[in-house]
Amino acid sequence: MREPLVVEVLADDREESGGVIEELRRLGATVYIRRLELGDYVVSEDVVVERKTANDFIASIIDRRLFEQARSLLRAFERVIMVVEGDLWSALRWRGVTYKHVLGALSSLALMGVSVVPTSGPRETAYLVYNLARKLQVDEGKRVRVSPTKLRMAKGGKTVREAQLNVIASIPGISYELAERILEHFGTPRRFFAAHPHELRKVRGLGEKRVRKIIEVLDTNCRTGGGARADLSDYLGEGSKTNSQ
Repeated sequence: MREPLVVEVLADDREESGGVIEELRRLGATVYIRRLELGDYVVSEDVVVERKTANDFIASIIDRRLFEQARSLLRAFERVIMVVEGDLWSALRWRGVTYKHVLGALSSLALMGVSVVPTSGPRETAYLVYNLARKLQVDEGKRVRVSPTKLRMAKGGKTVREAQLNVIASIPGISYELAERILEHFGTPRRFFAAHPHELRKVRGLGEKRVRKIIEVLDTNCRTGGGARADLSDYLGEGSKTNSQ
């Protein structure tokens, strides 16, 4: 794949005074400034970077914002990178937090699937963000595109449409973008859940594997743990046993 002329980064407007955006531009990135509901730097539609100073990180442990924020980010993005700028261990002296608290928080974030990366300051953070964006956009062909609806939903959207999208996107393997296509096709979540698999596969992005997962989630009896549909070929068609793509 031919490398694009520029690397693109979507940055939260509250980061403008932090020094990272200036460094990103110096590295050659095109930076789009927006007010983001979640995250500080979006480097692809699936990957976000949350930036915290060492003091901010410790403060978020104390007031317990850290894990709720991490959960919201994970609802909106497949991969979350949390950058901690500065000397975390030196910052402990002034906040009344022990090593055990910090190590416990780091362990919990790791188990949640959040990658925590230390940097010395804005310049290193910018270099990290730039390289993440370059690898994702050049090597993997990803795009910097994020749905505002997705971010609002991840924080707990209030509108009926956002609630409907949240219900559909709760099924494993269905992103918020795919949920939007599903809702556009069926009109309501009820029609989606009641649809025959052949109708489901008319939606772009709903291949046989995802359709199988949808049926498994909807039809598995939670009281027994067994599948209500022992053989899904009745629903997916006779060729489903030999074609899993």
